[in-house]
Amino acid sequence: MSSRFLRVAEAAEYLGMSPRWMYRDSRKHGLPRYYFGGQLRFMVDDLERWVRQQKVS
Repeated sequence: MSSRFLRVAEAAEYLGMSPRWMYRDSRKHGLPRYYFGGQLRFMVDDLERWVRQQKVS
């Protein structure tokens, strides 16, 4: 795992989502977000944890 932070476009690519979804819907879906100097960022560890929580049976 990595505590590295990704920019919106990088996080969107990592998840296979659009950057628009990352800005608009990630909070609604409980994806942890961070702001540094007005820039939205996502932590790789949080993305991986969130993905595992989305598993359906």
